[in-house]
Amino acid sequence: MVDAPYSGMAAPARSGVQALSLRLLLLCLASGFVIIIEPAPSDLFFALGFGVLLLAGCRSIFVPEALHAYFGLLFVFVVLNIVSLFFAQSFMFGLKYLLITVYLILIPPVMAHFTFLFGRPALDKMHLAFTIGASISAVIGLMALLHVAPGPLTLYFREADGLRLSPLFKDPNVYGPYMSAAGLLLVSRMCCEGAKSRLLGFGLAGFILLLMFLTFSRGAWLNSAIAGIVFIFCMLVFGGAWRQVKWVVILSLAACVVLLVGGPFVLGQLGLTDFFNNRARIQSYDSNRFGNWVVALGVIGIEPLGVGPGHYVGRTHFPQSAFALATHNVFLKVAVENGWLAFLAFFGALGSLLAALAVSFLLRDARQPIRIMLFSIIIGQLANSVVVDSLHWRHFFVVLGFACAEIALVTRNKWKRRDPG
Repeated sequence: MVDAPYSGMAAPARSGVQALSLRLLLLCLASGFVIIIEPAPSDLFFALGFGVLLLAGCRSIFVPEALHAYFGLLFVFVVLNIVSLFFAQSFMFGLKYLLITVYLILIPPVMAHFTFLFGRPALDKMHLAFTIGASISAVIGLMALLHVAPGPLTLYFREADGLRLSPLFKDPNVYGPYMSAAGLLLVSRMCCEGAKSRLLGFGLAGFILLLMFLTFSRGAWLNSAIAGIVFIFCMLVFGGAWRQVKWVVILSLAACVVLLVGGPFVLGQLGLTDFFNNRARIQSYDSNRFGNWVVALGVIGIEPLGVGPGHYVGRTHFPQSAFALATHNVFLKVAVENGWLAFLAFFGALGSLLAALAVSFLLRDARQPIRIMLFSIIIGQLANSVVVDSLHWRHFFVVLGFACAEIALVTRNKWKRRDPG
């Protein structure tokens, strides 16, 4: 990774190989709604795109100075993953999860790299591809709710009872946050100055978020609520033009009306009112989850270098596991699997990225709502991660990639002003 002046990037920016790799990345983002198979189509498209870069001799990823701490700490995190691998009960099982971690960590620098090279048009295409994927998924989800989608119900719902929506995902607790991120990001784009087709964009975002709601994932609800609250607060404090703040006020009032009036109506029409009331309560399995956290805290004290990548899973995934249940808490998962230092490195990296986004709030430019929303989504995701293991969620690293790309765009614009040629 290098931090190079803008003038030195003109040649690679015109490279057909770079453009091909970018197109494969866009396919990766657009196909992110199909996670029911492993490897997922998005994994294959990313691997192809990254392979194209390597085969073409691209040996450096352009990283602005503001992201050095983020990527440096993630490098330390990977090294500590390798160290913990030597303490793993199953080396091959741990190696598999280590490789998945490395793959996901590569997504943000690649997204920042292409933004650095091609500028805002490339980043806008990434946003569009991500939105297209979520929109297709929302349509599939609607078809499933209307019982016109082909195939068995288990393709679209967690169980055959048709209650918890998760089309082409294995788990509604993963699908919900994916749809939340896509819907909220679209909202922020429509709040930007100069945004086109605002009513259509807000309507599509509302549709995507409705499908998130119907996953009945309490983590996704918490994630979305916290992200929304943080976004509104930061926009009121750091928002740029009044037009941006105006849309936030309008959307806040509209969201309240929809939740209070539209929510009960939709649940009633779908016959899901009683199910919603049940999901809103503490579930019987929550006590087992919390008890598992106590076990994890004990392990952290005696395994300072971790028990190995991927090893904090239940015996249904790994029969030799020392744990009856998976963590359902990403903070404990990282600490148990990779050790104390890895915990500090990983969450220190996320903290440095949040700090870089917060510093960018001072710009108060046309893209301010997007940067504030990315900051808010990451905060919401971390809150969600207290009750679910999100370490290997593809869409979370895509969100981190969008945050890195926005920082890269800010740096690119600064250098462009210094060196207009």
